[in-house]
Amino acid sequence: MTDLNSIPALNEEELEILGTLLDEEADRNDSFDFFAIHGFITGLLTGPTPYDDQAVWECAFEAKTGFTQEQEVTVAKLLFALSKEIQAWLDSGQDFPVPTDLTLIDDEGEPPLESWAMGFMSAVILHEESWYADREEEVAQHLFPIMYASGLFMDEPEMADIDEDAELSDQMCANIPAATVTLYLMMHGGS
Repeated sequence: MTDLNSIPALNEEELEILGTLLDEEADRNDSFDFFAIHGFITGLLTGPTPYDDQAVWECAFEAKTGFTQEQEVTVAKLLFALSKEIQAWLDSGQDFPVPTDLTLIDDEGEPPLESWAMGFMSAVILHEESWYADREEEVAQHLFPIMYASGLFMDEPEMADIDEDAELSDQMCANIPAATVTLYLMMHGGS
């Protein structure tokens, strides 16, 4: 069992810098915001294929970003640190700390959880064949709360049924931290 105090973590200032730079880039180029990129990195690390920093850049950003050279170096450094933090949490075996409220109810626009789940599902879709190669039904079952929260599958009838019941929606979203760890253990030989 990992000592949770030993998990490397970005401090408040680093998180704020990263969040600001990612949100500014998302506004400029419709790229991933902080929550989407956090979910994407989590999905890449959870999945069965080796983690690749380059995949993060290629999927999260336009080919030409609006970052200055200095900002790009800062973002790359902070994303690397964030990947180490996420990896340590996944290795801990604890329910995964999704960095937002576990609800899709948000008056401000797109809920951060939807953005996080969309990022996670983008990582799944990138390596879909590998994700579903073994135990397809079991993987799909554990992915379901994340699929639901992502909004990518809202045309599916079972998703619409959940959307109509706020309590059921929140219950589904509350399953995401445990589902993330279960998927990680499945993909990396822990169960």
